[in-house]
Amino acid sequence: MRRIFLISSITLLVVLAGLIMWKPHLWWLALLIAPFMLLGFRDYFQKTDNIKRTYPMLGRITNLLEKQRHVLQETVLLNRTEGMPFNWIQKEIVYKRASDENKSQPFGTQLSYEDLGREWFLHSTFPAKEVNDDFRITVGGPNCKKPYRASILNLAGMSFGSISKNATLAFNGGAKIAGFAQNTGEGGLTPYHKEFGADIIFQFGTGYFGCRNENGDFDAEKFKEIATLEIVKMVEIKISQGAKPGFGAILPAKKNTEEIARYRDVEAHTEIHSPAHHSAFGNTDEMIRFIDRLRQLSGGKPVGIKMCLGQKEEFEEMVNTFAKHNNFPDFICIDGAEGGSGAAHMESLHWAGTPLYEGLHFMDKTLRKSGHRESLKIFAAGKIISAFDIYKALALGADACYSARGMMFALGCVQSLKCNLDTCPTGITTMNPARVVSLVVEDKKNKVANYHRNTMEGLRELLASIGLKDTMGIDKKYIIKRTGETQTRSYEEIYEN
Repeated sequence: MRRIFLISSITLLVVLAGLIMWKPHLWWLALLIAPFMLLGFRDYFQKTDNIKRTYPMLGRITNLLEKQRHVLQETVLLNRTEGMPFNWIQKEIVYKRASDENKSQPFGTQLSYEDLGREWFLHSTFPAKEVNDDFRITVGGPNCKKPYRASILNLAGMSFGSISKNATLAFNGGAKIAGFAQNTGEGGLTPYHKEFGADIIFQFGTGYFGCRNENGDFDAEKFKEIATLEIVKMVEIKISQGAKPGFGAILPAKKNTEEIARYRDVEAHTEIHSPAHHSAFGNTDEMIRFIDRLRQLSGGKPVGIKMCLGQKEEFEEMVNTFAKHNNFPDFICIDGAEGGSGAAHMESLHWAGTPLYEGLHFMDKTLRKSGHRESLKIFAAGKIISAFDIYKALALGADACYSARGMMFALGCVQSLKCNLDTCPTGITTMNPARVVSLVVEDKKNKVANYHRNTMEGLRELLASIGLKDTMGIDKKYIIKRTGETQTRSYEEIYEN
């Protein structure tokens, strides 16, 4: 192919030159053909790409297909039950609920009951006539002066900078309409989190963005200024994130704009490192004292931690230390290893951390063994999409849930997997103004609210079908999982107390 390209190209150039000399008015043919010839010669002589070197110019088609492979799969090649991290059925649930469209489906399920891992719930012969539950919980332990009445489904942490201005605004507007809380993510509190007056969970991580000093350490005064705002209802310390537990992070200089730097208390256009560990504390005893300090600085608001379960003995030791001091966080958010991220280290993304349901069950069981389960609330995060997902999380010990990617689908996310490239086609995870403007806040805030409202209604209908009048009756025994070709087990059997 290389020889054919070289011979044909030289021949074409000679013919083209002769044609132009004979017919000068055909000079425009050179402008039409020259760019392709230059690309071909560039491919012919380069040494880094085997395919392009073997197939000059034509090899670029392979490169294009490789880069757009996921888009082609999502839009053309995959059926409704395929697709990762979410299949079309999961996305359609959100799209329809967000658009307030006809939420029924025809012709039976497309999810085979014979597949290993298939799950379902057991309905009652006599469904409940009504469910008397407002689907809210009170967060705040004995040391909390200002408990917060939270929805059992809230927006998970997504920082401004990882998502766009319009996405942040739409989430804030939707949260205000539907009455749930918006978690800021670790990128600091911005005016976009205040625009519509939704309840805010202020999160910070090891970078202490928004509440850091010049050295990058925790700044008490800056924290107090944020945490005492009326809209801030809870504070969340990010210990680790499901998609990248135990790993630090980098904010590239090109993404660290003047605006982002202002909200994060960093120098613009510089590369910012978030270490894997906190500088404000290094063990559970120090963390307890730090949490107490945050409660005082915030005026007594609930303070919790976000973590992905790793080494189990460390968590058991942490709970024992909490119990010894009789001092617990007001809540713990457990982030499953299947959680999402705008960008993560490849080893951490694929292989680090404990999946949500295993981690959730262990955390709940450990706290119950300590006798202090009622001292705090557990939030669950990791691929929460449907009412069935929420039920499973609550059955395994969660009190409430977070959703990030579900809420992103409500904004119009198409799972293009370009979150880390600043080329998101829907304007959600990009800072490109031309793309951001495609996300219309006034429309999308209502879709976010619709998704939340319809998912809560879906949970209400699910509970009624099981015969439950409220969330207090939720139990693992009502969920069944296929564990073999002819074997099924309930969650009660799989996740023993």
